[in-house]
Amino acid sequence: MSITTDSREIAMPQELGAAEEPVNCPPTPKYTDGGYGWVILASCFIITGLSASFVKIFGIIFLDIQVYFNVFAFKVSWITAITVAVFHMCSPVASALSLLLSHRNVIIIGGILSSLGLLLGSFGFSLLAMYLTTGFLTGLGNGFAWIPSVSLVTQYFTERRPLANALASCGECVFTFIFTPFYQWLVDLMSWRQAMMIIAGIQLNLCVCGALMRPYQPQRKCLNSTTSSASTSQRALCSTGFIIPAIYLIPHAQNIGIPDFQAALLMSYWSAGDLFGRLGCGWLANLRLMKSIRLTTIMITILSIGLMLFPVAKSYMLIIIFSCICGFFFGTMLAIIVTVLTDVMGVEKLDNSLGLIMFFRTIGCLLGPPLAGFLVDITGAYSIGFYVAGGGLFIAACFLVLADYCLSREQSSRQDTEEMVKFTSQSQPREEAEQETLATDRMTENQ
Repeated sequence: MSITTDSREIAMPQELGAAEEPVNCPPTPKYTDGGYGWVILASCFIITGLSASFVKIFGIIFLDIQVYFNVFAFKVSWITAITVAVFHMCSPVASALSLLLSHRNVIIIGGILSSLGLLLGSFGFSLLAMYLTTGFLTGLGNGFAWIPSVSLVTQYFTERRPLANALASCGECVFTFIFTPFYQWLVDLMSWRQAMMIIAGIQLNLCVCGALMRPYQPQRKCLNSTTSSASTSQRALCSTGFIIPAIYLIPHAQNIGIPDFQAALLMSYWSAGDLFGRLGCGWLANLRLMKSIRLTTIMITILSIGLMLFPVAKSYMLIIIFSCICGFFFGTMLAIIVTVLTDVMGVEKLDNSLGLIMFFRTIGCLLGPPLAGFLVDITGAYSIGFYVAGGGLFIAACFLVLADYCLSREQSSRQDTEEMVKFTSQSQPREEAEQETLATDRMTENQ
């Protein structure tokens, strides 16, 4: 009898343990939220910085390339436009190859392609060659390196995933802040072609980071795949939604007489404001003091006004102030974009809405810089790029106001319907009770 009791006591925890184990759940990393995950996070931080910083500081060599090939700004703008567009379009390919070849191999291949694109572009054979090398190859390599690294971060972190994603995305701001004066120093010391050769060597660090991307060891545990997809897409949006001011900030400053090195520092100030904006708005959004769509509308409106007023600043100190302000509100806008999509579209439609936005952003990134460059060629002033970006954002803010109005009306109508249904459900039992009482009274009278 005692043996039977003991065996039951031993068997019961096993049965409970088996019942608690999830069924048909995707695997999760063995070292969740720590351990080797911090190495993965540090590698992703570096990959994000190396992948995104070059596009932002391309303005350092923009005028040099324009003078070297003796072409209009419209044609030079296609280089970064192709880079960003290919970066977007190769995302599904990079994800598929990561499953086929492993994340580590794809990142290493991406590092080689990115470095090779910059190296071949540095020879300056022709502008068409730079489209194919610095544009296509570098964009393809950056996409191959960045997408798998983001995926690994979301696999290694669960409870600390928002913090991990925020820290990894800050690599773009930190590297832009550091590399902007360094690249300008290289250009001043040598030439833009020799500087690109050195940058190509620096990009090989993507391969080093890829070698550190150890595949995770799975356990049986459920994960929120939507959160992973959302965080990945959010950082994709953060790295490429907004490249016109980044391209034309340094040429604009140089065009109005600011020395090259001081003009390059403006992008560092912009990146510092961007960093504080992302962190600050992320904290503010968590407080839920207002709807995320209204907070985004306010930030975008302020940013659009700041960009359209940017060309008014002529002194270096004023340009620094405008760079910090615009960078700050740029960061706040990007910090909550996926939160807005989730609130508006719902979690079940988040992936579809993100895919649609990525499609339209590909078109915008491909056509936006050349359009701004065309207007620069017509007007002879780089300030037109800020007017184009600011005006576009102001139109976007108007659409957000309209969307907020429609959502408020829909929510109000839904609440009215729910109250009506609730009132009807509460009144039906009363009516039935009254009918039963009347029926009882009639039966009593008949008797």
